[in-house]
Amino acid sequence: MDRARELAQTYVGRPGVVGIYLVGSASRPFRDRISDYDIEVVLDDAAYERAPFEERHVFVIEEGPPQRVDHEFYLRPWSELVAMEGSTLDLDHYPFQYATILDDPHRKLAELFPCLAALPSEVRETRLKVHYLEAVFSLGRAAKCLDRGNDLATRLILGEGGVALTKLLAVACGSWAPTRHWAAEELRLLGVPEEILAQTAGLLAAPSPEGIKGLRDALHAWLDAQDMTLHHDRLALIRWLFLTPEGKGAFRTWGAR
Repeated sequence: MDRARELAQTYVGRPGVVGIYLVGSASRPFRDRISDYDIEVVLDDAAYERAPFEERHVFVIEEGPPQRVDHEFYLRPWSELVAMEGSTLDLDHYPFQYATILDDPHRKLAELFPCLAALPSEVRETRLKVHYLEAVFSLGRAAKCLDRGNDLATRLILGEGGVALTKLLAVACGSWAPTRHWAAEELRLLGVPEEILAQTAGLLAAPSPEGIKGLRDALHAWLDAQDMTLHHDRLALIRWLFLTPEGKGAFRTWGAR
């Protein structure tokens, strides 16, 4: 954090700065040698409007090798940050579960971030149903495509299923879904068994009927271990999704995009 706080000094005390915070892998325990520092600077709306475009996103390249982004500053207006509380995008919530506040002179960030990070119970329950059906439907469709010998379709559908499964596992653990490029690390920290992560990766690398069945069985066993029963009456879930206004609306809000 010392390096992040040092970098943040570029903006500390400037007129219009509401606060500064760190997100991304640099704020997580799995930061590695090629991770950069993602620093976001919140400005009051008037100051943001005055900021030239070229100053709203600034990044510094380290020549290496390997060449990489060392750090970047992303400016955003306060009103945009506040509005994200009502967003249905995981990216508008997940980072704030772990964001590190670097400067917050009026404690506005400290008050807002818990609101952005919270996963409402009603959202969790709805998303569990949607993502479970997405995941098992994808596994079923992938099995058909595999039987037809359509390798591209199989892998595309398994990829969609993997995203749905990631969301399901995260939400089941009470968290907004993580970014895909750090999904395994984040799910591991949430307590998802290594077996499920390994089976998912193995199935994506080498699709097979046995792999599809194994992953589905492992998912159901994990849900049972969490005392969750939504998968015990799949027909009722399907009818909810396809035949009720609530289910249709839930799929349009939380389903594959």
